Amino acid sequence: MFIVLALATLLSGCPLDGDNGKNGETGPTGETGLSGINCWDLDGDRINDSDEDKNNDGLWDANDCVTVINAERLLQSAEAEFNHQHLCEALANLGQYPTGCPSAAHTVPTGTLTRINQNLLFDDGSGGFETCNFPPNNGLLSIELRDDLDKPGEKDAWFVLDGGYIAKTLQLAYTDVIDNNSCRNECAGDVNCIASLALESGTRAECKIFYHSDTISAYERLCGVSGGGLTPTEICALSLRGQALWDVKCP
Repeated sequence: MFIVLALATLLSGCPLDGDNGKNGETGPTGETGLSGINCWDLDGDRINDSDEDKNNDGLWDANDCVTVINAERLLQSAEAEFNHQHLCEALANLGQYPTGCPSAAHTVPTGTLTRINQNLLFDDGSGGFETCNFPPNNGLLSIELRDDLDKPGEKDAWFVLDGGYIAKTLQLAYTDVIDNNSCRNECAGDVNCIASLALESGTRAECKIFYHSDTISAYERLCGVSGGGLTPTEICALSLRGQALWDVKCP
């Protein structure tokens, strides 16, 4: 009995947990991991594939990552619908020219069909751009900077084509648009066409052919929003390198 009590007394003075030992030596450095995937590397294979050079300039860089925002305001000019041209022609044959349709005195704007690039963008004094730079008769296309109605304090940028409305929309191979100017040629071969817009969508392109009316306001398309380190108008301008190809009559 005496031995048990003595052992219990001895153990009661011992800590239940021992002290932590010293840290061991740092192990060897592991192998370096793979680099991240570039934004233009759509299939993630770390190879610069031809279809990933979106603007077809022979370079694989951030310009191939610009995303065109697919948002038209009311699909067209606010006063026009997809069957607008056919209705207006039918009414004109009856001597009727309702608002929205070209007036009896309307003439198609003249000029040279021109590929709009960053060299043809000129400061409009309010954060946007005019095109062609033949004042006071600048081109029909502009890029306008506007307040974002849903996000106070932020800005949006819009492509604006004065008096323009969509007469027809075609689905074309994107390579044909780039290599053979197939969308531009559709406009060039149509005496009523004032502009064409080819929107890249993977291997395809949506080609819009525009006619003009002197009684409507403008075709508008959202092309840039705040964020990402670029201004909205810079995003729109970069998209002109391949994602949004505009050919417009310049005076």
